[in-house]
Amino acid sequence: MKDEIIQFHSIEELQLHLGNSLKELKEKSEEYSEIIGEKIRLENTTNDSTEIAELKEKLDGSTDSKKKKTVKKKDQASNWHDLGSILFYDGIGTKGELEMYFKALEKVKTEIEKIEKIKSSVDNLISKGIKRELGCIALLNRDLTLQVCFVKAGQPKMKFAYKSVFTIPSEIIHEIKV
Repeated sequence: MKDEIIQFHSIEELQLHLGNSLKELKEKSEEYSEIIGEKIRLENTTNDSTEIAELKEKLDGSTDSKKKKTVKKKDQASNWHDLGSILFYDGIGTKGELEMYFKALEKVKTEIEKIEKIKSSVDNLISKGIKRELGCIALLNRDLTLQVCFVKAGQPKMKFAYKSVFTIPSEIIHEIKV
C-alpha cells in the first residue's frame, strides 16, 4: 500500500487492509527475530567473541535514541563502506549479516508502531460517527502517514440484470416400427 492509491468501498475494508498489513509485518518481525536468534546461538557454539557480545548488548540494550545513533555511526565508520548507491560490509562472518537483520528488524518494528497508530486513528474516526459504509480513497506515504479522501458512494452500484427462466415445449416423436 506504499505510495499507491487504493480505493476502498467502505471504512471496514480499509480497517481490514490495515489489519492484514499489520499481520504481515508482525510475521516478518518474528521471522527476523528467529533468524537473529539462530545466528547468535550458532556463533556462540563456534566462538565467543566480543563482536557477538556487542550485538547481544544491542539486542538487549535500552531503546534510548542517543545510544542508537552513536552505535550506528561507529559501525558505519568502522565496517561499512559507501560506494555511491550501495553500502558493503568489510569482512566475512556473521557480524555484518546480523547487523543487517537488526536494522531490518528495527525498521519493521517502527512500521508496526506507525500502522498501529493509523489503525487506531481510523477506529477513532468510526467511534466519532463516521459511517462504516462510506467509501474512501487512501494513500500510505513512504513516511507512513495515511491520506484519506472520502467519496460519495461506498458500495459499487449494481448493474441491471434480468434473469428469467422460460421453457419451450419439445415435440413428441412417435416411433414407427416397420
